[in-house]
Amino acid sequence: MAISLTLHIRPALLIILFALTCPKQCTSYRFTLRLHTKSIKTKESPKIKPGYLHSKSTPAPSRLDNLWTTEIADIVSHVTPIPNPAAFLANISIGDPPVPQLLLIDTGSDLTWIQCLPCKCYPQTIPFFHPSRSSTYRNASCESAPHAMPQIFRDEKTGNCRYHLRYRDFSNTRGILAKEKLTFQTSDEGLISKPNIVFGCGQDNSGFTQYSGVLGLGPGTFSIVTRNFGSKFSYCFGSLIDPTYPHNFLILGNGARIEGDPTPLQIFQDRYYLDLQAISLGEKLLDIEPGIFQRYRSKGGTVIDTGCSPTILAREAYETLSEEIDFLLGEVLRRVKDWEQYTNHCYEGNLKLDLYGFPVVTFHFAGGAELALDVESLFVSSESGDSFCLAMTMNTFDDMSVIGAMAQQNYNVGYNLRTMKVYFQRTDCEILDS
Repeated sequence: MAISLTLHIRPALLIILFALTCPKQCTSYRFTLRLHTKSIKTKESPKIKPGYLHSKSTPAPSRLDNLWTTEIADIVSHVTPIPNPAAFLANISIGDPPVPQLLLIDTGSDLTWIQCLPCKCYPQTIPFFHPSRSSTYRNASCESAPHAMPQIFRDEKTGNCRYHLRYRDFSNTRGILAKEKLTFQTSDEGLISKPNIVFGCGQDNSGFTQYSGVLGLGPGTFSIVTRNFGSKFSYCFGSLIDPTYPHNFLILGNGARIEGDPTPLQIFQDRYYLDLQAISLGEKLLDIEPGIFQRYRSKGGTVIDTGCSPTILAREAYETLSEEIDFLLGEVLRRVKDWEQYTNHCYEGNLKLDLYGFPVVTFHFAGGAELALDVESLFVSSESGDSFCLAMTMNTFDDMSVIGAMAQQNYNVGYNLRTMKVYFQRTDCEILDS
């Protein structure tokens, strides 16, 4: 399909900048595309309102007796998107009485942690968790986990097991390793609790914003997936820029929606690796050596990571794809100047109007599974709508490629760790949210 040739001449403007807070790989370390001057314009403020949490998660304690589920049902967390940083947040309650929390859904790390008072905390949009007010809070014992992402050690003075997790963009969390009850919704509108889930009670946290902490869905030692929910989970993401869409969800356990086209999954060093084989732009298969996406020993490979906002590509793949995009847009839209060679390609124009008919970028995986990126998954717009940038970056550190959260919009993604497959299903999440 041809691109719309509508060209709008505009005066010079200050556009959004992508602060690539981690110029290296994203996985096992938090990485986000931050919009420096202004956030993406949405229908509502990107601030998360506590009222949504109460309407979607745990009701007041006086109503709990009538809502606990008595039959086996899917364990569900409704998901809230935020555009800045681009992320999907799980709606889960912790403690007794249960306190609603919003946690970054992260398949690229293992430890689930939450800001706990008293602490050196960053601002969040909902109340902090007070461990002293919960009747089910317990300290966890230190356990041997030499390859786990958080560093853990016993505090000889207090007897507590302490942890420290530092992400590659230098954000970090420190605190006490603890156990607590987590409460989830179920598919039949009931509630179900899982006691004694190990989590990080974060007492010194920095470099994050808005959300309460991180929900670690990686395959490692401290992951709630492998410890508490067997071998399956799935999530369905809609649009990051539509906070009013009510059908984003995360399902943990056997009720996960394992649907769509499968591709083999490998686990190495607590990361989920996929076999990406090719990239196409429209009908054109790009001239990229397939081996560029493969993992050799501990280097390279393609990882799927919802805790990472953009898609990160190995140098050869990024250069090839971005050159093709620039070829299509360069004669139509004005390129924004003064960008470093290997940062994002940006253009003056309106994403929806000027990219009408822009070809889809498709990632082709082993087994025939595909992930199709339309313009809203491929580009990100400024608040004014007068400019947009490629929502990808090049990995200048090593050859690892990362499939981030933006690329997974409008997809149901299912993980089966028993059969070692990931499933991609392009869909309107409302169809599955029943």
